[in-house]
Amino acid sequence: MKKDNASRKRSFVVDLAGVQSVARLHDALAAQLPLPQHYGRNLDAFHDVLAEFGGSWSIVFRNAGAAADGLRAVCADAMAETPGLVIVFEEDGTKMPIEEGRS
Repeated sequence: MKKDNASRKRSFVVDLAGVQSVARLHDALAAQLPLPQHYGRNLDAFHDVLAEFGGSWSIVFRNAGAAADGLRAVCADAMAETPGLVIVFEEDGTKMPIEEGRS
């Protein structure tokens, strides 16, 4: 019996070291995650990608720095809406899971 490839967890580590602008953030996301060609290069579009494709994804963000606040909020919302999506932020080697969903 064949296993369903869609049910396999896909793990990604996204290193955001040196990212100092919104454009660079989206460059890094597009380079390190399998985002569709039509990805809109904004946080709303990133949320949509996570909600549509992220159910089998596990993402670790490293060195998020200045990008962390807005990115964390979008990731928390996407995790709350997308069963199976797991996102963790690591800073200085310490894993910091985000809370699901904003108030």
